[in-house]
Amino acid sequence: MKKKVFVFLAIFVLMCSNRGCTDYFLIVDIDFFAAFIDVNSEKLFKKENQYQNDRQNAHFAYTSSVKDKLIFIISYETEFLYGTKPFANICYATSRGRATENELLQNTFSLTFNKEFTFHGNTIPAMTDIFNIETVTEEIDVYKNYILLRNAKGDVVDADLVLDFSDNFFKNSVFDTTEEYIVTFSCKTSDDKFFEKSITIKFEK
Repeated sequence: MKKKVFVFLAIFVLMCSNRGCTDYFLIVDIDFFAAFIDVNSEKLFKKENQYQNDRQNAHFAYTSSVKDKLIFIISYETEFLYGTKPFANICYATSRGRATENELLQNTFSLTFNKEFTFHGNTIPAMTDIFNIETVTEEIDVYKNYILLRNAKGDVVDADLVLDFSDNFFKNSVFDTTEEYIVTFSCKTSDDKFFEKSITIKFEK
């Protein structure tokens, strides 16, 4: 009998230790801005040809000026929901986990430019959702990045999602370099929240 009780308690403690060190959050808003690969990461990737393999650990920096690569960052703004911690000593001995109760739905992503541009000689009209253009979406990689960076306000944020346009896209696109573009990103979450953010960027010659 004592052995059965011991086994039951051991299983209970193990379950609590797995669940007890996780904090749960809800995505309540997003931040959206343009970025570039910082100099140190750029040199490293060129030297070791590692960018495609190690983009999730690339160092990005905020920018409002785009010169030779188009990258957008989506950062989550979250609020704490709850965290269970039945055995404090267990949680202190291990790193706390972090989980979100909702997620951004990639099939709801929308990205528009307020002015036209051309891609492979084809004009993309102003306010066209480029996620509806297959030839463009094929040139966009969406992935998580694990390095902190500063946003337009100077706040340190996570690069939760990166919209990384390929070099092929940028090489075969022509943007107006005389005026700024207003870029608008919108999406929905799994719990039916809707987010929309607009930024201003300038394409350099």
